Parts: sequence; structure tokens; C-alpha cells
Amino acid sequence: MSDEVEIVLRLDRPTATSLADLLYNIGEHQAAGMPVALLPPDDSERLGRVLYQLWRALGVALPYSDDPGNEPRRRI
Repeated sequence: MSDEVEIVLRLDRPTATSLADLLYNIGEHQAAGMPVALLPPDDSERLGRVLYQLWRALGVALPYSDDPGNEPRRRI
């Protein structure tokens, strides 16, 4: 039996589309050595909510929480 826990996030279609586009664009830009373009404000807001939900599901401290100095470690 695995110790892994499944994490499931439910996304509406616009959010799922924004996430898929972002992941694709990051991969393409990284492969070409180009900077990633800025997101439109609506996409940025949608994806911010997804990231917030993901951090909570992972049990990672949330930025701007009551525990200063314990923000999530970012891989970038």
C-alpha cells in the first residue's frame, strides 16, 4: 500500500483552460529560452485561486497568513 495521498482540485472550464494554456506556454518559452508573457488579469486571478487551493490541500503555509516567515517554498 502506498503512503501517497491523492489531491483533487475541481476547476471550472475557464480556469482549467487558463491552467492548461499557462503550463503549455511555460514549457514552450522555457524550451526556446524566452521569457514568459504576462498573464491577463482574469487568468492571473483564476490561477491564484487554484494555487491557494493547492497549497491548502498540500498543507503548506499560505502566504500572508498569520505565520510570517513561513511562506511556501517556491521552486522558481
